[in-house]
Amino acid sequence: MSSSSFVITRTVRARPLVRRTAVGQTRYSSYQPPTPPSSSSSGGSGAKNPHRAFYSDFGSPILKVFLGALFTYQALYWGWMKLETLEIKDEKNAEITMLEGQLRDLTAGKQDVNKT
Repeated sequence: MSSSSFVITRTVRARPLVRRTAVGQTRYSSYQPPTPPSSSSSGGSGAKNPHRAFYSDFGSPILKVFLGALFTYQALYWGWMKLETLEIKDEKNAEITMLEGQLRDLTAGKQDVNKT
């Protein structure tokens, strides 16, 4: 009888701790702590990617500066276009006023010629 209990005990110990959650899915409930990062920078998996480190540190400030510059450019461009449109409008109004004056002079001269 002791041999059968030995076989059962051995069989149970050989299996990992498994918890069944759904049909066909298994979860291992044994906890393994994460391995601490190695202090040496040499090696394949222990080395930190310099590009990722740069954008991790400076990605947000670079994005903020870019968006600030883009907003400033757009605001200045809009302001410049608005001023240019107002200038063109004033030039056109001055030209219209000048042409209306010339038209009055010509019509007044023509009326004077017709009266005499």
